[in-house]
Amino acid sequence: MKKRPAAADVHHSCRCRATQTVAKVPARIAGTHLRCYCADCQTAACLHDPQQDLLLPTGASDIWHTTPDHLTILEGTENLRIYRLSPRGGFRWYASCCGSLMFSTLKNMSIPFVSLPLRLDEQAEAADVLGPVQCHAFIESARPHPDSPRNSIGMRLAGTRMLTRAITAWLSGRAAKSPLKQPDGAPIAPVEVSTLAARKAARPSHLR
Repeated sequence: MKKRPAAADVHHSCRCRATQTVAKVPARIAGTHLRCYCADCQTAACLHDPQQDLLLPTGASDIWHTTPDHLTILEGTENLRIYRLSPRGGFRWYASCCGSLMFSTLKNMSIPFVSLPLRLDEQAEAADVLGPVQCHAFIESARPHPDSPRNSIGMRLAGTRMLTRAITAWLSGRAAKSPLKQPDGAPIAPVEVSTLAARKAARPSHLR
């Protein structure tokens, strides 16, 4: 078995490589490696990215949950945009250069949370750093496929670890260190809300 380095990086870029980031992974406990099958993640993957190279055949997004202080934007900050699937939805960050989804955050950005959806060509390399998938979430929205899981697993663990990481980041002061926030706490990118028509058009056919 390939031994994971004590500390490693996960490189994450848009498809055209104009927007590039790196996430520091000091240890696997610094985040949670999961696959999300929810309708919103599938819709978001297609909304600005009709050529999407994100979803697995099962409809899952391969995701790394961590805290924003581990994230560094290397290039293309000016390309970042935020959209929300609804007026109450979370922030889904994409690269305007090619439409690729880059990450997701909560609308309350004082909560130290970021989700990196890995593109198909990033997943194998990232798995060596992140380790095995620990959670399969919202499998009721999975595509009909032989590899789709029958049961959600690890959701309680993922939620507990997210809360624990947030508390630790607040107590340590790391919660203030986010490349996605301005000094006043506002996001560094403009925010727009998807129209209902656009959201419906992007929704995968098995979820309509």
